[in-house]
Amino acid sequence: MELYRRDFFIARIRSGYIPIKVDGKRLIIHSPGKDVSLWASELYIEEYEKSLEEELLDDDDIYHLLVLNNLWSEQKEKELEKIVPGHIEHWKIELYQNILKTNTRITIKKYLEAAKKEYGLLYNTRHSLDHMTGAGYASYVKNMYIITQCARYKKKKVDWATIDINKVMNVYHGSLLDSDTLRMLARSQPWSSLWPTLKTNGRIFDNTNLTTEQTSLISWSTMYDRIYESPDCPPEEVLEDDDMLDGWLLIQKRQRETDKKKHELESSLNKKVGNADDIFLVVETPEDALKIDLLNDERAKRVKRQRFKEITEKGSVLEQQLSDVKLKQNMQFRQAYVNQVKGK
Repeated sequence: MELYRRDFFIARIRSGYIPIKVDGKRLIIHSPGKDVSLWASELYIEEYEKSLEEELLDDDDIYHLLVLNNLWSEQKEKELEKIVPGHIEHWKIELYQNILKTNTRITIKKYLEAAKKEYGLLYNTRHSLDHMTGAGYASYVKNMYIITQCARYKKKKVDWATIDINKVMNVYHGSLLDSDTLRMLARSQPWSSLWPTLKTNGRIFDNTNLTTEQTSLISWSTMYDRIYESPDCPPEEVLEDDDMLDGWLLIQKRQRETDKKKHELESSLNKKVGNADDIFLVVETPEDALKIDLLNDERAKRVKRQRFKEITEKGSVLEQQLSDVKLKQNMQFRQAYVNQVKGK
C-alpha cells in the first residue's frame, strides 16, 4: 500500500470516527460511548430472548435447512471447523520452514491461498442464512441502534427520514479495515514511528471510547513489540510476510505448549523413578499416551520406534534380546574391560 494511503488510514483511525459518503452526503460515525454500548447490549438481549419465545430459527435450524437444500453436510462442517484450518496452519508453518527455498515457497503460497479460498467459501455458505436466526436479527437491531445514536451529518443528529439507514450500515461496515490491513499499518510508516512515542506518553488516542480499529491497531502493535523483543525474533523478511510470521508464531506456540505439558508431566511423576532407564506407565486414553510420550527425548523416541519394529517383525522379543539393550550391554562390558586394563 502506498504511503499516502497509509497516512490517510492512520489519520482516520486516530480521529476516533469513520467518515462515509452516502448519496452524496458525508456522514461521521462515532464510536459508541459506554451508555450507548450498554443500551445496545440490553436491546440485543431483549430481542434475542423475544426470538426464543417466538421460536425463531436458531443455528441448528439453519444447519438442517442448508443440509436439506444440499448446500451443507457433516463432512463440510468438519472441513470448516477443523480440516481446512489445519491445512492453513500446516502451509503457514511450511512457508516459514522453507524461508531459504524461493521456488518451494512459491508453490506453498499457492497451496495456502487455495486453502484460504476454500475456507472462505465454506464459511460464507455455512453462515449465509445467519440473518434469519433470532441471534442474527438481534445483532441487526443492536447495530442499527448504534448507528442511529452515533451517526452525525453536519455535526447534527441524522434525520433518518431523508437517509436510508440500511445503506448507511452497509457503507459503514464495508469501510472498516480488515485485520490484514491493520496488521500492515501496525508494522509500517507512519505508525511505526508514532507508536513508540505515543505509548511512552501513556495515551495513544485522544478519544476515550476506542473504536474497533483503534483497539486492533494497539493489539497488533503490541504483538510486534513482543516479537521484536523475543530472543528468537525472526528476520525482517518474515516480519513483513503475515503468513510466514504466522508460521513462526504457530511453531513458538506449539513449542510452549509442549514444554508446559512436559514440565507438568515430569512434576507429576514420582521422584523415585527419576534415575530409571525405562519407566512404564499405564494410561487410560490415547490422549494420555500422547502426553506421556512428550517426556521422551529424541534418543528415547528412536529407541521406542526400533523396539516397536523388532517386536512387530518377530512377534515377541525378550528384553535382553532387544538391539538397544544388547548395544548398551556391549558398551558396559567394553567399559568394564577398559577399566580393568587401566587398573592393572
